[in-house]
Amino acid sequence: MRVLLSLIIIFFSFTNLQSKEKNICNVLTEKYGKKYNLPNKLLTSIALVESGFKKNKNFYSWPWTLNVSGKSFYFDTKKEILNYLKNNIREKKSMDVGCMQINTKYHLKNFKDLNQIIEPEENVKYAAKFLSDLYKKHRSWNEAIARYHSSIPKRKKRYLKKVYNFWNDIRQRKILNDYNYVNSFEKRQIENFKKILKKENI
Repeated sequence: MRVLLSLIIIFFSFTNLQSKEKNICNVLTEKYGKKYNLPNKLLTSIALVESGFKKNKNFYSWPWTLNVSGKSFYFDTKKEILNYLKNNIREKKSMDVGCMQINTKYHLKNFKDLNQIIEPEENVKYAAKFLSDLYKKHRSWNEAIARYHSSIPKRKKRYLKKVYNFWNDIRQRKILNDYNYVNSFEKRQIENFKKILKKENI
Protein backbone atom coordinates (compact mmCIF):
# COMPACT_ATOMS: atom_id res chain seq x y z
CA MET A 1 0.00 0.00 0.00
CA ARG A 2 2.78 2.42 0.93
CA VAL A 3 4.59 1.65 -2.34
CA LEU A 4 1.43 2.24 -4.37
CA LEU A 5 0.70 5.55 -2.71
CA SER A 6 4.31 6.62 -3.12
CA LEU A 7 4.14 5.83 -6.82
CA ILE A 8 0.97 7.87 -7.18
CA ILE A 9 2.61 10.84 -5.46
CA ILE A 10 5.67 10.52 -7.69
CA PHE A 11 3.41 10.33 -10.74
CA PHE A 12 1.68 13.60 -9.89
CA SER A 13 5.03 15.29 -9.21
CA PHE A 14 6.61 14.00 -12.42
CA THR A 15 3.70 14.92 -14.68
CA ASN A 16 3.79 18.47 -13.36
CA LEU A 17 7.54 19.10 -13.71
CA GLN A 18 7.14 20.50 -17.20
CA SER A 19 4.18 22.60 -16.14
CA LYS A 20 6.14 24.04 -13.22
CA GLU A 21 9.07 25.00 -15.43
CA LYS A 22 6.64 26.54 -17.90
CA ASN A 23 5.14 28.56 -15.06
CA ILE A 24 8.24 29.44 -13.05
CA CYS A 25 8.26 33.06 -14.25
CA ASN A 26 4.62 33.57 -13.25
CA VAL A 27 5.14 31.93 -9.87
CA LEU A 28 8.10 34.21 -9.17
CA THR A 29 6.36 37.36 -10.38
CA GLU A 30 3.55 36.67 -7.93
CA LYS A 31 6.07 36.06 -5.14
CA TYR A 32 8.15 39.18 -5.70
CA GLY A 33 5.21 41.33 -6.66
CA LYS A 34 3.91 40.76 -3.15
CA LYS A 35 7.33 41.11 -1.53
CA TYR A 36 7.86 44.54 -3.08
CA ASN A 37 4.24 45.63 -2.57
CA LEU A 38 3.55 46.03 -6.26
CA PRO A 39 -0.05 46.27 -7.48
CA ASN A 40 -1.68 42.85 -7.70
CA LYS A 41 -0.75 40.93 -10.88
CA LEU A 42 1.22 43.87 -12.33
CA LEU A 43 4.61 42.14 -12.42
CA THR A 44 3.00 39.03 -13.92
CA SER A 45 1.41 41.20 -16.62
CA ILE A 46 4.76 42.79 -17.46
CA ALA A 47 6.38 39.36 -17.67
CA LEU A 48 3.72 38.22 -20.14
CA VAL A 49 4.39 41.26 -22.31
CA GLU A 50 8.14 40.70 -22.08
CA SER A 51 8.56 36.94 -22.55
CA GLY A 52 5.05 35.57 -22.90
CA PHE A 53 3.61 33.05 -25.29
CA LYS A 54 0.22 31.44 -25.68
CA LYS A 55 -0.42 27.71 -25.60
CA ASN A 56 -4.00 26.57 -26.06
CA LYS A 57 -5.99 29.03 -23.92
CA ASN A 58 -3.22 29.66 -21.41
CA PHE A 59 -0.51 32.33 -21.34
CA TYR A 60 2.98 31.76 -19.97
CA SER A 61 6.22 33.65 -19.57
CA TRP A 62 9.25 31.62 -20.60
CA PRO A 63 12.50 31.91 -18.57
CA TRP A 64 14.84 30.98 -21.43
CA THR A 65 13.91 33.91 -23.68
CA LEU A 66 16.18 36.44 -25.39
CA ASN A 67 15.43 39.47 -27.49
CA VAL A 68 18.24 40.41 -29.85
CA SER A 69 17.81 43.45 -32.09
CA GLY A 70 14.03 43.19 -31.85
CA LYS A 71 13.89 39.46 -32.57
CA SER A 72 12.77 37.01 -29.88
CA PHE A 73 14.49 33.67 -29.30
CA TYR A 74 12.89 30.95 -27.15
CA PHE A 75 15.38 28.32 -26.00
CA ASP A 76 14.46 24.93 -24.55
CA THR A 77 16.92 24.95 -21.65
CA LYS A 78 19.01 27.23 -19.48
CA LYS A 79 22.16 25.65 -20.90
CA GLU A 80 21.17 26.59 -24.46
CA ILE A 81 20.39 30.21 -23.67
CA LEU A 82 23.53 30.57 -21.55
CA ASN A 83 25.69 29.22 -24.38
CA TYR A 84 24.14 31.71 -26.78
CA LEU A 85 24.74 34.59 -24.36
CA LYS A 86 28.36 33.64 -23.78
CA ASN A 87 29.05 33.29 -27.49
CA ASN A 88 27.38 36.55 -28.49
CA ILE A 89 27.68 39.00 -25.60
CA ARG A 90 30.79 40.70 -26.97
CA GLU A 91 29.32 41.27 -30.41
CA LYS A 92 25.75 41.99 -29.28
CA LYS A 93 26.17 43.89 -26.02
CA SER A 94 22.51 44.81 -25.79
CA MET A 95 20.22 41.80 -25.28
CA ASP A 96 17.03 41.41 -23.27
CA VAL A 97 17.22 38.37 -21.03
CA GLY A 98 14.90 35.99 -19.20
CA CYS A 99 11.42 36.18 -17.69
CA MET A 100 11.54 39.96 -17.33
CA GLN A 101 13.79 40.70 -20.33
CA ILE A 102 16.49 42.48 -18.33
CA ASN A 103 18.77 44.37 -20.71
CA THR A 104 22.45 43.37 -20.58
CA LYS A 105 23.73 46.75 -21.76
CA TYR A 106 22.20 48.67 -18.87
CA HIS A 107 21.80 46.09 -16.11
CA LEU A 108 24.37 43.30 -16.45
CA LYS A 109 26.79 45.29 -14.28
CA ASN A 110 24.36 44.77 -11.37
CA PHE A 111 24.70 40.98 -11.59
CA LYS A 112 27.66 38.74 -10.83
CA ASP A 113 27.65 37.16 -14.27
CA LEU A 114 25.50 35.93 -17.16
CA ASN A 115 24.45 32.89 -15.18
CA GLN A 116 22.90 35.07 -12.50
CA ILE A 117 21.02 37.41 -14.83
CA ILE A 118 19.37 34.47 -16.58
CA GLU A 119 18.44 32.67 -13.35
CA PRO A 120 14.64 33.11 -13.06
CA GLU A 121 14.61 33.98 -9.36
CA GLU A 122 17.34 36.62 -9.70
CA ASN A 123 15.87 37.95 -12.93
CA VAL A 124 12.39 38.46 -11.48
CA LYS A 125 13.62 39.77 -8.13
CA TYR A 126 15.74 42.39 -9.88
CA ALA A 127 12.81 43.44 -12.07
CA ALA A 128 10.52 43.80 -9.04
CA LYS A 129 13.01 46.04 -7.26
CA PHE A 130 13.66 48.04 -10.43
CA LEU A 131 9.94 48.65 -10.95
CA SER A 132 9.50 49.57 -7.29
CA ASP A 133 12.38 52.05 -7.52
CA LEU A 134 10.88 53.60 -10.66
CA TYR A 135 7.62 54.14 -8.81
CA LYS A 136 9.39 55.73 -5.83
CA LYS A 137 11.21 58.05 -8.21
CA HIS A 138 8.28 59.10 -10.41
CA ARG A 139 5.38 58.63 -7.96
CA SER A 140 3.23 57.23 -10.75
CA TRP A 141 2.55 53.62 -11.70
CA ASN A 142 1.87 54.60 -15.30
CA GLU A 143 5.26 56.27 -15.51
CA ALA A 144 6.99 53.40 -13.70
CA ILE A 145 5.46 50.79 -16.02
CA ALA A 146 6.25 52.75 -19.15
CA ARG A 147 9.83 53.51 -18.09
CA TYR A 148 10.44 49.86 -17.31
CA HIS A 149 10.55 49.53 -21.08
CA SER A 150 11.73 52.89 -22.40
CA SER A 151 12.00 56.64 -21.79
CA ILE A 152 10.95 57.47 -25.36
CA PRO A 153 7.36 58.88 -25.25
CA LYS A 154 5.98 56.92 -28.22
CA ARG A 155 7.41 53.62 -26.99
CA LYS A 156 6.26 54.32 -23.44
CA LYS A 157 2.66 54.85 -24.56
CA ARG A 158 2.61 51.70 -26.70
CA TYR A 159 4.17 49.56 -23.96
CA LEU A 160 1.85 50.87 -21.27
CA LYS A 161 -1.15 49.91 -23.38
CA LYS A 162 0.18 46.35 -23.83
CA VAL A 163 0.74 45.90 -20.10
CA TYR A 164 -2.71 47.25 -19.24
CA ASN A 165 -4.34 44.89 -21.72
CA PHE A 166 -2.75 41.87 -20.02
CA TRP A 167 -3.28 43.30 -16.55
CA ASN A 168 -7.02 43.85 -17.14
CA ASP A 169 -7.47 40.43 -18.73
CA ILE A 170 -5.68 38.64 -15.85
CA ARG A 171 -7.68 40.43 -13.18
CA GLN A 172 -10.94 39.75 -15.03
CA ARG A 173 -9.85 36.13 -15.61
CA LYS A 174 -10.20 36.51 -19.36
CA ILE A 175 -6.87 34.75 -19.74
CA LEU A 176 -5.76 31.74 -17.76
CA ASN A 177 -2.59 30.27 -16.39
CA ASP A 178 -2.91 26.67 -15.24
CA TYR A 179 -0.14 26.63 -12.61
CA ASN A 180 -2.30 27.46 -9.61
CA TYR A 181 -4.97 24.96 -10.58
CA VAL A 182 -2.52 22.12 -11.27
CA ASN A 183 -0.35 22.85 -8.27
CA SER A 184 -3.25 23.11 -5.82
CA PHE A 185 -4.70 19.86 -7.17
CA GLU A 186 -1.36 18.11 -6.71
CA LYS A 187 -1.09 19.39 -3.14
CA ARG A 188 -4.60 18.21 -2.29
CA GLN A 189 -3.82 14.74 -3.64
CA ILE A 190 -0.61 14.46 -1.63
CA GLU A 191 -2.33 15.65 1.54
CA ASN A 192 -5.08 13.08 1.03
CA PHE A 193 -2.50 10.32 0.61
CA LYS A 194 -0.75 11.43 3.79
CA LYS A 195 -4.03 11.27 5.71
CA ILE A 196 -4.69 7.75 4.43
CA LEU A 197 -1.22 6.64 5.47
CA LYS A 198 -1.63 8.13 8.93
CA LYS A 199 -5.11 6.67 9.39
CA GLU A 200 -4.01 3.18 8.39
CA ASN A 201 -0.67 3.44 10.26
CA ILE A 202 1.19 2.43 7.12
